[in-house]
Amino acid sequence: MLSAEGYVRIGACDIDRTARVCLGAVLGKPFRPLVDAAGAESEAEPKTRIGPHCYVGYYSVIGAGSTIEEGGIVDDHCTVEGDVVLGPRTLLIYRAQICNEARVGSQCVIGGFVAERVVIEDRVRLFGKIVHSQRDPSRPWDAPESIEDSATVKADAFVGFDALVAGKVVIGANAYVCAGAIVTRDVPPKHVAYGVNKIVSASDWKGPLCWSRFFDPRSMG
Repeated sequence: MLSAEGYVRIGACDIDRTARVCLGAVLGKPFRPLVDAAGAESEAEPKTRIGPHCYVGYYSVIGAGSTIEEGGIVDDHCTVEGDVVLGPRTLLIYRAQICNEARVGSQCVIGGFVAERVVIEDRVRLFGKIVHSQRDPSRPWDAPESIEDSATVKADAFVGFDALVAGKVVIGANAYVCAGAIVTRDVPPKHVAYGVNKIVSASDWKGPLCWSRFFDPRSMG
């Protein structure tokens, strides 16, 4: 249904009166048809919730059953798929895409790609891609048996532009993944990942980053 403000509302949507939804946005978008799950029964789409003081930008998409909690900002042209939770005061920018069933904590800044079921804790800044490993590309795409485990990004971690994190890995609290890095194994808390799976303790890092307040020695255990 096209609202008076010029955005599209599909199915059950609970939009707080203090929220702002801009022209061309789509709220409550159902998931696409499944490719390899023949015979799957379609269920009623759950309610989509936009909390107090939220902002949903121009031509952005919020999937069915997703929740944008208080003060959340989904900037122009960003995509939030179905059954996603964005915590309070989290910002999506740079055409970010958050895939189904992902969980994002509070006060995060997300400007990249987040795969299905990824868990991102509070105050994370993420500008790269978090993807599944896709170890067997011959498996059916949408079939339940093809579901892969997803990554976890712990509180206060940073993932730089064009970084790629693949598979069931854990990016530890206050870990720093450099721009362009490729990571397929765990990064411990307060470590730096760079290159291809190169990981060092922040206390041993020799680059300019060592002067950052992000790695204040007084906060290191």
